[in-house]
Amino acid sequence: MGNEMKSMRTLTGLSQRILAALAFGSVLAMPVANAQVDTPREQRHRINLDDVELTDLIEDVSILTGYTFIVHPQVRGRVTVTSQTPLTTQEVFDVFLSTLRVHQFVAVPAGDRTYRIVPEATASATASIPTMGVNGESFVTQILRLNYFSAVEAAQMINPVLNPSGQVIANRNSNTLVVVDYASNMSRIREIVRQLDEDQSTVQTLALQNVPAGEMETLLNGLSDDFSMNFTAVASDSTNAVVIRGEEISVARALQVARDLDATERVRDNIRVLPLSNQKAEDIVPVLERLSASIAEQAGAGEGSGIAPTISYHEATNSLIVSADHDVLNQLERVVAALDVRRPQVLVEALVVEMSDSAVNELGLQFLVSGTDGTIPFASTNYSRSAPNLLALTGALASDGGLTGDSSNSFQTSAISSLLGLEGLTLGAGGTSGDTLFGIILNAVENDVHSNILSTPMLMAVDNETSSILVGQEIPITTGQVLDDASNAFTTIERENVGVQLDVTPQIGEGDTVRLAIYQEASNVADAVSTSGEFITNQRSITTTVIADDGELIVLGGLIEQTTAVSQAQVPVLGDLPGIGRLFQSRGVTNTRTNLMVFIRPTIVRDSTDLQMTTAQRYRYLRAQEILQGEEGSSGLDQFLNEVLSATPPDQP
Repeated sequence: MGNEMKSMRTLTGLSQRILAALAFGSVLAMPVANAQVDTPREQRHRINLDDVELTDLIEDVSILTGYTFIVHPQVRGRVTVTSQTPLTTQEVFDVFLSTLRVHQFVAVPAGDRTYRIVPEATASATASIPTMGVNGESFVTQILRLNYFSAVEAAQMINPVLNPSGQVIANRNSNTLVVVDYASNMSRIREIVRQLDEDQSTVQTLALQNVPAGEMETLLNGLSDDFSMNFTAVASDSTNAVVIRGEEISVARALQVARDLDATERVRDNIRVLPLSNQKAEDIVPVLERLSASIAEQAGAGEGSGIAPTISYHEATNSLIVSADHDVLNQLERVVAALDVRRPQVLVEALVVEMSDSAVNELGLQFLVSGTDGTIPFASTNYSRSAPNLLALTGALASDGGLTGDSSNSFQTSAISSLLGLEGLTLGAGGTSGDTLFGIILNAVENDVHSNILSTPMLMAVDNETSSILVGQEIPITTGQVLDDASNAFTTIERENVGVQLDVTPQIGEGDTVRLAIYQEASNVADAVSTSGEFITNQRSITTTVIADDGELIVLGGLIEQTTAVSQAQVPVLGDLPGIGRLFQSRGVTNTRTNLMVFIRPTIVRDSTDLQMTTAQRYRYLRAQEILQGEEGSSGLDQFLNEVLSATPPDQP
């Protein structure tokens, strides 16, 4: 097939030419005697094209392979392809991809049996992740992770071997490379990265005689930063040695520097001032004194071979001043560094729930019959639990003027007082009939009182430190009275706390368990003693030690109490009569039920992040309550923080 077939378009150009070639150049896999018809994918083709349109080649290969091609508008040009060896359909497609690459175009997979043909310069933006069996002429993307070598430096080293349209991007944080290039070139790039990413570092340890390991670590790492020496130094304070890891040449230079510094014995400083950040210097001094005495004794300082340790503290700056032999001084300094750490805290939240229900039912009937001139006998029923006072009321009605409110009449005063204390339903009648005075009163009372008291004290306590919170009042309690010679009374009074109190000492253990030594009290004034003016207080307290997990809600204790009291007064014999005996009785039933429970919940706060999160949670709750109760729907708490304290609310960045 040559130039003479250049314009044939009966079967869309190249397809017709290739199919025509089949008649002359098909290669049989078997001898002629056993020849069989090949399947479409097993058919062999010779391609001989001379200066044809690239779009024609794309169209004909699409018919031959069954692939769909989406062609970019810039894909234009003329191509020449010559094949003397018969090719399979897949080989024809490979030749097609190579032809595109020669003309700086790329076929990028875009779905099932679908390709986008785009200019090579824009292919890197649409390159796919390679899969099994990908063609070498396809533009692909690969992510290469490096374990030892710098991705930034590796990107600079592989950039020259990339195709001009390929790209490499280095991610410093994850130490990875994103490479976009032809699949045929990707294997070479992977091999280069593999050879670069080999652990060629070495580790050396140097025991120091004169310079402290921590000081040597700081000095060597400073050299590494300043002179781009690729190594890292780590101090071992317990053995006073330094460990150096990195490139062999850099490690050798660092070792030489360390040996030179440690070779000359310096003038030793036997006095150190150690400022503390988290602990109180006053608390650390006793520990160091006992420890230094033991260290000095073992080193023979008591025999004059060293300086006797002296330890003191400066309260204003919270600093320790230590004077000792150089070796002892280094050991004490390590102890101080280990002790002066930020201690975790525990947020302790207590929940005191008290629910009570008191129900009272009373029913009583009182009557009175008497003569006004003393000729008729007197008879009445009267019960102290019932109101009003029937005798006083009848006497007031029988007196001149009735219930006029005359304070000089004792009957009227007593009757009015009893009427003022009435509860429930009261029905009555009374009067005179001739010389007979009579009165009858029915009193029915049902009283039901519910109460629900909820207290939630909380406080933040440092590990192994006791903290207390008290929310309540101080009430006066009379403790004694003294009369002087002039009979003047002197009263001594003490004030006692009434309210909610929580004392706790947390101790954080392994596995985020918290041991809590707790004193919990909830008290209130119940009533006042009318005769003496003193107070009756209700008190609920718990003293215990418990162990809880971080964030676990546990019960400390409580009380479930139910009391039923029946009070009955009656006229002897008459009150026991069936039926009518109820007329000669006064009966009251009181039911009291109390549910009291105390819960505790510890939350470990280890760092500033936990502290900010815990503070923000409580602040949001307080602000939400303020907004719900406010009229404007805004929080004055935020405004107060901003204007007065110049602070940002804890739940805002």
